[in-house]
Amino acid sequence: MSEQEREAPDAEEAAAPAEGAEAAAAEKRPARPGAASAPHGPAAAVVLPQRVPGSPIVSRRRVLQVGFWTSIGAMLAGAGACGLEIIYPSTVTGFGGTVSVPASAVPAPGQKVQIASGRFWLVNLSEEQGGPGLLALWWRCPHLGCTVPWRPTFNWPDPATGALKAGWFRCPCHGSTYTDAGVRVFGPAPRSMDTMAISVAGNGDLTVDTGNRVNGGPDNPDRAIRI
Repeated sequence: MSEQEREAPDAEEAAAPAEGAEAAAAEKRPARPGAASAPHGPAAAVVLPQRVPGSPIVSRRRVLQVGFWTSIGAMLAGAGACGLEIIYPSTVTGFGGTVSVPASAVPAPGQKVQIASGRFWLVNLSEEQGGPGLLALWWRCPHLGCTVPWRPTFNWPDPATGALKAGWFRCPCHGSTYTDAGVRVFGPAPRSMDTMAISVAGNGDLTVDTGNRVNGGPDNPDRAIRI
């Protein structure tokens, strides 16, 4: 073997480390602008929490959030429905609407009965009381709004005869006094008791429209509805 052949492997071995050094230097050099670069992975690993068996699927915070917004929505919906009912009432009964009185509840002539749902007195006037006929008298005193009761044992001079008569509507607040027909005879009230519209069905049942009220006056007996 010649001297040149023995030196050739040594040259190849020397070249290999040089190539490795050049590759390492190339990796350390910054990439030129616009040059393509090899794809890289995420800067930090994303670790997804693993559900522990037996733990709730929905968190307590999420349950509270859903419950809170559901409650708010329900309250807003309820408020809206109430507003629509006030503006466009579907059915109005009781005071401010119509009140039904069955024929069996109509008092006998000369008698009267309180109808609490409509806040009125249903009076069946006899001829001596200015009738015959039915009146619905709003029990609110025209003076200051006190509820006026019927006092069967209260005595007061009858303006028609001047003699004492038992049985009057008498306001407990300031003493305004009214006849069976609600006509004012004494007190600070500015007028007689107000009346409500009455309609009579064929079977004798009554419907009183408490929203249809007329200021009371001396002609209250003439407003009585015959049955």
